[in-house]
Amino acid sequence: MRHVTLLVVTVLAFLFAGRVGVVEAQTTYSHLVVIVGAAGDDVYQEVFHNWAIELIDAATNKLNLSPAQITYLGEHPDLAPQRIAARSNRENIEQTIARLAIETSPDDQIFFVLIGHGTGAGEQSRFNIPGRDITALEYDGMLNLFATQEIGFVNTASASGDFVNVLSGLNRVIVTATRDGRQNNQTIFPRFFVQAFAQDVADLDKDERVSLLEAYNYASLEVKRFYEDDGRMLTETSQLEDNGDGEGSYEPLASKTDGKLAQRMFLDSFMGPANTATTPQAHDPSLRELYIEQRELREQIEQLRLIKDTMGPELYAEELETLLIALALKDREIRARGGG
Repeated sequence: MRHVTLLVVTVLAFLFAGRVGVVEAQTTYSHLVVIVGAAGDDVYQEVFHNWAIELIDAATNKLNLSPAQITYLGEHPDLAPQRIAARSNRENIEQTIARLAIETSPDDQIFFVLIGHGTGAGEQSRFNIPGRDITALEYDGMLNLFATQEIGFVNTASASGDFVNVLSGLNRVIVTATRDGRQNNQTIFPRFFVQAFAQDVADLDKDERVSLLEAYNYASLEVKRFYEDDGRMLTETSQLEDNGDGEGSYEPLASKTDGKLAQRMFLDSFMGPANTATTPQAHDPSLRELYIEQRELREQIEQLRLIKDTMGPELYAEELETLLIALALKDREIRARGGG
């Protein structure tokens, strides 16, 4: 046991020493894409647009995102031509996702927030946009362009629940306003989700940052309170999924299965400006594959730590040692190819 423990410590020291020179060069950028779909009438059009602007203003003024990090696609760009980049049709959504897949760095976090109406039908569930809708299955294919980046996909629309199972995957946090496609009344969830970032109401751990998990928990609680105060039965049951099992949780931390990735995703770019001379390009095919393998090893280490109490100390140390050595070698290979 003592030999194994010493070897694990040695590997950890090797990992740290190997990464000291690149920590400052690595930067995590956050990117925000707000998509407002087909409203159906002037009232919803104004409400949806106002929510989008409130979120974008919070991202800009409170969270210090630059305009280059924010994309707003709306049904009617003429509502705010200085704010809305393009119409929220299929072509522009596809182009935006493809562009970000090329421009973002491997460790970046990308948030997609969908505001509008939806219809639920499993893989064919849709978020309603001008023109031909994009199905949940098609969104899943688009998100596969992000090999290593962490994705927060927040569908606040009605009947959005089936997106969870379809989009579930590695490095993804999927949030929906409803439990399934049958909850098809218009949702109030986006109002409170936006409020979590725009107002000082959701920072429960008082670290002066609002994680995606904190925003979800705040919105979920406020939706429940809204229906109770109004004397109505709850017709939207939100869920969050981020462990890749395709099963969403209404209360992520209480479930002990979801919430860990969402807890470390933040809309603000906390680590500062990028060093473009040293940040590896996300579209480099050889590096993309290595980053995928690196991320998978880190996930395996995290999963092993979660079940530590169910294992004998010798077995845990041996399995941890194997994974740490593999990760150290993978880090070395990435650095040898110019990555960080």
